[in-house]
Amino acid sequence: MKWEDYYDRFWDWAESTQISRISTLTDFTSSAEVAEIANEFFDEKNSTRLVKRAMQNGIHFTPAEIIELGGCVTEDVFNEAIRSRRGQFTAEQYEELEGQCYDEDLLEAVARAGGIYREIDDLPFEPQIALVQPVKKGPGFLASLLGLASDAGSKRTHPGRCTGDCSSCPAHYGYRYGRWYYGHHHSHGCEFGGNDGSGKP
Repeated sequence: MKWEDYYDRFWDWAESTQISRISTLTDFTSSAEVAEIANEFFDEKNSTRLVKRAMQNGIHFTPAEIIELGGCVTEDVFNEAIRSRRGQFTAEQYEELEGQCYDEDLLEAVARAGGIYREIDDLPFEPQIALVQPVKKGPGFLASLLGLASDAGSKRTHPGRCTGDCSSCPAHYGYRYGRWYYGHHHSHGCEFGGNDGSGKP
């Protein structure tokens, strides 16, 4: 059955007829009409069958039409429609696509082809953290006068290297690129190498 006839009669048929005629379709003429009809089916399976058959018969969807298909076809067919698209995504269309496509390699390829800058959340950088060593407090005046100085103060200070006791290390924080972070090799609560025991700040 030719696509033109199917499209013209689609609205008058029962759903069972709409679905059964998909396998007979030939001579597709309009990607926009295919995207429109695909969105009329309530079952993803039927929408996917229609779009897949259209692509097998030479249909290439535009970026705007691909975004329309985002919620009504399976992921593999959606990704294939992206790969075989007609034209490039604009920056605005690409933002919408990022919420529908979960294939990072494909997204990267689409951005590169369209000259679109991708904002990467985790920028590679070596954070620069100002390490603040605990102040070594001596015994108080009264304790010194009475000879009651103890080693309690030294127990509260840190040797300046990882001791393996990360939970007891002084906390450290930094703020860069709009987020809180802990440094390279660090874990929360330890500023002297983290759990890897490297001893590197």
